[in-house]
Amino acid sequence: MRKLPLLPHEHSDSYCGLFKISCGGIHGFAEFNLPRGSEPADLVKWASVLGGLKGLEPKQAIHYITEHQSLWGEVRAHFFLKCLDNLIFNLETNGNLHMSQEQVRAFLMEYALTYYSF
Repeated sequence: MRKLPLLPHEHSDSYCGLFKISCGGIHGFAEFNLPRGSEPADLVKWASVLGGLKGLEPKQAIHYITEHQSLWGEVRAHFFLKCLDNLIFNLETNGNLHMSQEQVRAFLMEYALTYYSF
């Protein structure tokens, strides 16, 4: 598995996370780094808007995100688009085709203090 360019571990002034989005067993990842004080009070609720992407092709998902960018905010939409860009790259290059669900879960748990799945 290709290692992501992780953010430094010392983040007293920021709130960091990792998004994962999947399509047909291929995964896209994107890190986010928000200034302290601007982090969401409820990360699950903050990311729940992604539920509208279920069942969409990646190109349709990009269109969906750009349509909702003004409602969701530029920062949040940017992270989602970055994640979709990585997914599309991996779909086109079979970048992480060999990752089982257990490997993905282990990868996320290794780099996360908290893990949400929905």
